[in-house]
Amino acid sequence: MKAITDIPKRKYDGYVWFSDQKEPVTLIQKEYSFEDTKENPFVIEALLWNAEEEISIMVRHTGKYHIQEFKLDELPAEHELVEKVYLPHRLGDKVKHVCFKQLWIPEEDKLCEKMEVMTMKALIFTGFKYSTEKN
Repeated sequence: MKAITDIPKRKYDGYVWFSDQKEPVTLIQKEYSFEDTKENPFVIEALLWNAEEEISIMVRHTGKYHIQEFKLDELPAEHELVEKVYLPHRLGDKVKHVCFKQLWIPEEDKLCEKMEVMTMKALIFTGFKYSTEKN
């Protein structure tokens, strides 16, 4: 994907943070489309997870959009995924944890007698864990 408007309209867990907002728009199994996204305000950051298709989309804006898409069912054969959870920031009361998976892939390492070592290649957003407690 080259343009933010290329991101398909789907149901996502995640968030979209616009440049003119103090907090992101939190998505919980909500259909979202980027087709009307304008130059200003722009999307600073977006983390999107579609559980049905196991697709993660990560958007960063650093003068231009950097868009990464990961399809968990299309990862390299000898990969390993390690789950990591983090505390949320400004995502509302329903979100208890923000979930990611580290993608590790074996690669030959010249400093290890050319043996294969596991190398982390990506940190992939995989949705939220929700709070069930009532405050």
